[in-house]
Amino acid sequence: MATHLKYFVTHRDSFFIGLVFTCNSLLFGSWITRIPNIKDAIRLSEAELGLALLGAPIGSLLIMPLSGWIISKLEVGKTTLLSGLLHTFSLVLISIANSFWTFTFALVYYGFINALMNISMNAAVASIEKSMKKPIMSTCHGMWSIGAMLGSMAGSLTLGLELGTSSHLIGAGLAVALLLLGLSGTLFRLKESKNVEDKVFALPKGGLLLLAVLAFCILLSEGAIADWSAIYMRDIIRSDPYLVGFAYAGFALLMAVGRLSGDALIPILGKKKLVFYGGLVSTFGLLLAILSHSAVLAILGFSLTGIGFSCIVPVLFISAANEPGYSSGTGIAAVTTLGTAGFLVGPPMIGILAEWYGLNWGLVFVLFCSLLVSVMSLRVKFR
Repeated sequence: MATHLKYFVTHRDSFFIGLVFTCNSLLFGSWITRIPNIKDAIRLSEAELGLALLGAPIGSLLIMPLSGWIISKLEVGKTTLLSGLLHTFSLVLISIANSFWTFTFALVYYGFINALMNISMNAAVASIEKSMKKPIMSTCHGMWSIGAMLGSMAGSLTLGLELGTSSHLIGAGLAVALLLLGLSGTLFRLKESKNVEDKVFALPKGGLLLLAVLAFCILLSEGAIADWSAIYMRDIIRSDPYLVGFAYAGFALLMAVGRLSGDALIPILGKKKLVFYGGLVSTFGLLLAILSHSAVLAILGFSLTGIGFSCIVPVLFISAANEPGYSSGTGIAAVTTLGTAGFLVGPPMIGILAEWYGLNWGLVFVLFCSLLVSVMSLRVKFR
């Protein structure tokens, strides 16, 4: 593991694309800790918040059919940089939202531009992997988890310091924009490896469809924890304000540890075992979080869920990028399309369950999805 990480850090293209993953998650980790504040400021119910959160997956689905074509026209590196810079503006829109509809619109834009950045940066990783013949996908996703952890911890700190939502989010967006500009020289050089017969658009079917169903379950679960863990800590566990963001921070920290080890573990344990046992560990972690009545145990439960989830998405993206007959970007986009539908179904379902039965039962649904990942992995061929 140490040798792999040393190579990753010293290889310029690998490390810089890893930093792009960190930039993406810094934006994400920053705003999710502000969900309770936004909910209170706009006076949204649990169900209304769930419906507003639909905006992000709707925006994602709008860009999915076009993403492969955009990457093929602009090249993967330029698409990554441009979408990243445009993404920083999403935090500005979220910070100034003052109603259900303006908040929903801000999230539509967030989902639209985040999905394009997500697909292009993962396609860039797949291209780098093919050129240097070394796995870096899991490590890059580990860099994403590090950024999410830092963003959520910084968000908790700003909450404890009573810093305003707008000041926090606009400042975070500006910092990420400056970091991306510093990476622009390397990003401009990155290109996607292509074959003449590769498709630039595809709906998932066959092997891609099975991978996409797994992505549906796992991304629903990850999104639900991101969207609802802070509210769960505040309203159900009734934790200290300084600890509100630490449920997701712990989740992201152990996810980062798992992902940074993933590129070394995948060849040893195999993709199928990592997905199967990862689903079981995350199921146990969610069960602990749901049954606990203390902030410490809840944070521990969410953290275990993070290490369980850690290598699953990288495995799905590696397999999608290696699916015959598709370019890396198109294979990843096809899997992400149905995966993003998990975000579409998840937020309102969790919100409605929370409204009717309590947020604990919303997390029980997430637990079921996590268990389903383990069961389904036994039938999937991972490439």
